[in-house]
Amino acid sequence: MKILLISDVHANIEALEEVLNHTSFDEVAFMGDAVDYGPNPSEVFDLLRYIQAKRVLGNHDAAAAYGVDCRSSPATHSASVATRDRITLKLMTHKSLDLLGKIDRKLDFECDGLKIRALHAAPADVLYKYVEKAEAERFEMNGADLMLVGHTHVPYEVKKGNVWVVNPGSVGFPADGDPRASYAILDTKTRQVTFGRVKYDIDGVFMKLRELLGEDETVFEVLAKWLRTAIR
Repeated sequence: MKILLISDVHANIEALEEVLNHTSFDEVAFMGDAVDYGPNPSEVFDLLRYIQAKRVLGNHDAAAAYGVDCRSSPATHSASVATRDRITLKLMTHKSLDLLGKIDRKLDFECDGLKIRALHAAPADVLYKYVEKAEAERFEMNGADLMLVGHTHVPYEVKKGNVWVVNPGSVGFPADGDPRASYAILDTKTRQVTFGRVKYDIDGVFMKLRELLGEDETVFEVLAKWLRTAIR
């Protein structure tokens, strides 16, 4: 089975659609953060439900659903708050926000005998703790053969001893210097992971954000710089 691994779409429907159209897969695993930063939270949320992606809750999803602090990177925290207030909470229905809040914080499933655990951040703090590649090497697998994570917006794979951790990076707002949408494909039979990038209409996202954010040039410039450079 081929599983498309994606994370951190952040309301960027252009990027998500391009990834889905560009790849061939049997199932989708999504490691959280459907909303905030981008202009299309409802469309992203609905599309992930439509394709029946295996999903876990991200810190931005929790912030929108529960009214709590997302505790994101200081460099983009103000942009997160602004887009949540002015875009996410205005455009998403109460029903969608309620369904968003009911998504599990971690998910265990099995394919071709491979025991997989999906979560957004770290096993000890599934919503908020950033896990860089070096730290992932020290994970306790707790019965899982493979751990799927997101949150850092940087793709990586760790295979060391019994530790196997994969972060597909960010579809909507990468942070590794490559502005193309990031994803990975897991082949559960061969136990191989292939990482991929795909271009999408960044200018179209700019136009939507400018219209939705109005006169708030500061927030717009933060997000535009991030989309263009893939650096927070």
